[in-house]
Amino acid sequence: MEHWIWLCSIRNVGPVSQKKLLTAFGSPEQIYEASSLELQEVKGISQRVREAVLEARSLEDCKRILERAQKEEIWLLPRDDPLYPSYAKDLPESPALLYYKGLIRSFTPSVAIVGSRNCTEEGRRAAEELSYTLSNRKIPVISGLAKGIDRAAHVGCLVNRGVPIAFLASGVDHCYPKEHRSLYEAIIKKGAVISQYAPGTRPTPKQFIQRNALISAWSSHVVVIEAGVKSGALSTARFARKHNRKIFMLPRSDALSEQIPGCSIEDGYEPYPGVSAFEAVLNEL
Repeated sequence: MEHWIWLCSIRNVGPVSQKKLLTAFGSPEQIYEASSLELQEVKGISQRVREAVLEARSLEDCKRILERAQKEEIWLLPRDDPLYPSYAKDLPESPALLYYKGLIRSFTPSVAIVGSRNCTEEGRRAAEELSYTLSNRKIPVISGLAKGIDRAAHVGCLVNRGVPIAFLASGVDHCYPKEHRSLYEAIIKKGAVISQYAPGTRPTPKQFIQRNALISAWSSHVVVIEAGVKSGALSTARFARKHNRKIFMLPRSDALSEQIPGCSIEDGYEPYPGVSAFEAVLNEL
């Protein structure tokens, strides 16, 4: 497993290059052993990537990461594992390796529920109700452990003994925000927290964008509730559009003029007049 960690920790080698290298060589071990000439023969790999691979010829840090993961009951999910969803693994944003705590099951469909951190009471109730109903149908609910709508989605799922999945912008050993610690622990007991980042990694703004991409990648449907125009939730919706996922929007009823520009028909995020997003998504499943 340390070779998988090595491949996904090389600077300047992102998910797309990781998959090209794996296609060419078959395994991280073979990439690690590849010569300069062999790397030059890989189509679509830049000189920068080749140099990065050749310079990263040490497994010491990777072994320490693996030891830490084993000690803290953190599991590794390489892309050749059957539990890595087939509909997610080949997307450009999906890394060759993920870390998780808890239990991952094979599942489809699955629904992501994301939205405003500063949601209204109406939005919170909608997220909880949808999540509760999905759990009743044994459909996993995916979100990002953030305040507001994300929290409501996780809570609704847990209340109905569903399968909650939380993607993090940090290592899975780090709960952010810290006040969600009890929620984080409950998700691990009933579902899983997942991240592409190694244990010990703290969150950064860029990592939240990648977290949003993975929320979309692992979902068949994405529901966005009360998202502002520049919100992280709308970045999830943009990834969902790119990933050809079903997208549903529930704007704030008291602030449609603010919400609609962020989910306009032109952008492909049309609000549902006369029918709530959770009724629309349930009709799809």
